[in-house]
Amino acid sequence: MCARKTFYIFAKSSDAQQFCAVRQDQPIPRMIDGVQWRYVNCIDTARDKPYGFDADDAHKAMRHRGVYFYRREFIFSQPGGLLQAA
Repeated sequence: MCARKTFYIFAKSSDAQQFCAVRQDQPIPRMIDGVQWRYVNCIDTARDKPYGFDADDAHKAMRHRGVYFYRREFIFSQPGGLLQAA
């Protein structure tokens, strides 16, 4: 039962903001080969909430595709000026 809440997280090697997740109780798709997609972490959706990850969407995607894709995009902008480090 715990495995339904736990996901393996993989990052795309060529795009640091693109991730995919596979539920722990499901087989890892062949596309995740350790080269184009690399293992990053394991999360428990009962306590972990990574930016960009939607647990409800992840469970739906697992039922339909067997993998959940998501992006973590950090966009910082300030109209009319440059951002400065604090």
